[in-house]
Order: sequence, then structure tokens, then C-alpha cells
Amino acid sequence: MTQICKRCILDDTFPGISFDRDGICSYCRDYEKRESRFSDEEKNRRRFEEIVSIVKREGKGNEYDCIQGVSGGRDSTYCLHLLKEHGLNPVAVHFDNNMNSKIAAENIKKVCRTLDVDLQTFVVDWEEYKDLQISFFKASVPSIDIPMDHAFVTVLYNYAIENNIKNIFSGFNFRGEGPIPPQWTCFDESFIQDIHKRFGTKNLQNYPSRGIRELLRYRLNGLRIISPLNYLNISYDEMMPFMEKELGWKWYGGHHFESIFSRWAFAFYLPKKFGIDKRVADYSVMIRSGQLGRDHALAMMDEEIYPPEIEREDRRYIMSKLGISDMEMEGYLSSPPRKNSDYRHHPWWFRKFCNGLLGPRHL
Repeated sequence: MTQICKRCILDDTFPGISFDRDGICSYCRDYEKRESRFSDEEKNRRRFEEIVSIVKREGKGNEYDCIQGVSGGRDSTYCLHLLKEHGLNPVAVHFDNNMNSKIAAENIKKVCRTLDVDLQTFVVDWEEYKDLQISFFKASVPSIDIPMDHAFVTVLYNYAIENNIKNIFSGFNFRGEGPIPPQWTCFDESFIQDIHKRFGTKNLQNYPSRGIRELLRYRLNGLRIISPLNYLNISYDEMMPFMEKELGWKWYGGHHFESIFSRWAFAFYLPKKFGIDKRVADYSVMIRSGQLGRDHALAMMDEEIYPPEIEREDRRYIMSKLGISDMEMEGYLSSPPRKNSDYRHHPWWFRKFCNGLLGPRHL
């Protein structure tokens, strides 16, 4: 019989989960530990104001005092608003992989214009990126969207260093972003390189990637990651109406649906091929943060968020962009699923070393 957490909606099929004698899952207990660090709202507010003062002082004399990655999504958009509200002068960076939804693209332009924020857009080397993305289809792994995510973060960090910006603001929000286990996603550049070596056909000369040398460079240059939404507890029920009214922002229908590829991957490819529905992690964290009732979340899991006609339209768009035929796509969908761990990774001790001593620090 399947065991389900008594607090959230994760069950015993979720990777890495365990339950205590009260029937509460390990992810809920981990959330409690993190929440305890941010339980004092007044202390959080003062700490964030201190961080803002540090960023202003360190960025004095520069064209920009901080940097923010933008996707057109709700968290990164609201974070950008917070920076301007607190008197900071950020530059917004976007990585375009030719898969933006129309709503997301309009959100980025409209919000940056409304907030008077300069926008730097980096367009992917399409032939290289296409070759890498097709390699991930051939690898048959759950981490199908990693080529985009890895490149976006790398571009953001590199731009910060090139422009003498030490402070990178992130829209990450632990109260609204569910933990994704490594069985579902993997950012290890060794993993990306191994898949492309096995299945790719082109040299990745321009693809933005970061390994140990880049991580050391980030640490030596003093890069820091700051997540304002961890300090300022703002629910999506407050956040989204504000952005719609004041910034002209529009909701795009689902978590990570800013990208046509991500929308298709999360709502169709992963559930169909791997039985992975990432909503269970997102809804569970929103239960923990009090933004969603447990019964309501269970009911929402049965709702259709991706109509078949939209899926077919998205799939056709992706196939056209990548140059994939109907037969090839059917082959990718029907091929035996493989695990992320079937491909090369850095050993655990190396990843722990890198997370502790290399890369940007987190405030």
C-alpha cells in the first residue's frame, strides 16, 4: 500500500523520501529547518535591508550595482520589482534558446520597460544548441531541459564577472519552489558533456558551460547569490495580482510554462515517458508554506493543465525548430527510459567540495 505524507502530498514513490513515526515525510522536516531560519519577519526585513546597503556600497561607481536573470516568470519578475523598490540599479539578463512563449517574451520586455531596467539578451548558438538538445532526447533521460538551465545560469555568472558585478539576485523562493531530486534533474557539466560526447555531432565551441575552472573563477571574483523572496515572505496570491496591475505582467498557465519547450517537457514528456509529474513537488511546498490546502492540492493533481490540442501544437513547434521528424519523435517517446545516473557524473565528494569551496557564495 502506498504511503503518503500526512502533511504534504508526496508519497513513497518520490525519490529519496522517508517518513518519521508521525507519518511526516523527510522533505517536510527539511522544510521546517529552513523555515526556522526565516521565522522572524522583522529580523528578515532588517537583514535584507543590510544586504541592500552592502550591494549599493559595493556597486558604487559601476554602471549597474547588481544583476538579475529574467525569464518572464512570476518569481524573477517580482524579484526585479523588489530591487527597484529598494533603490538598486540592476541589469536584467535573459538567455534566449528560441523557445520562449509569446507571453513570456512580452512579460520580459514590458516589465523591464515599466521598471526602467536595462535588458541584455543572449541568443544561443542555435546549431550547437540544437545538436545538444537532440543528444538529450537520444540519451532518454529525465533531465531533458538541462541544456537551457545550465546555459542560462552560466551566461548570467559570466556577464556579472565581465561587468565587475559581484551580487546576483535570484528569484528562487523556497516557499514556492519544490525540491527536485537528482533522479529528476542534474546540472553537472560532466553529465552534459558525456551525453553530448555519446550522441552529439558538433563541437560545442560557443555553448555556455561551467566546470571547476569557472567555479573557481566565480569564487575568486567574489560572486554572491541573493534570494530576496526567502527573506520577504510574499504569497503568490499577493504577488501575481500586483504584477498584473502595476507591471502589465501576465500569467502563462503553469510553473515553468514560460518556455514552450519546458511546458511540453514538464506537462507531457516527463509524465508520459517517466511517470514524473513535477506538480507534486510544487504543490507540496505550497502546502508547507500555507499557500495551498492539502485537499485542494490533491484535487488539483487531477486537473488538466495541458489540453491535447496545445500539446500537439507545442510538439510540432519543437519538432520544427529542432528538425525532428514524426518518426524520430515517436522513437524518442517510445525508447526505454534511462536514469540520469546512467551517464557520467562527478563523484559525490567532488560535488560536495565544489559546493563548499567553489562557485558563488549564497547569502
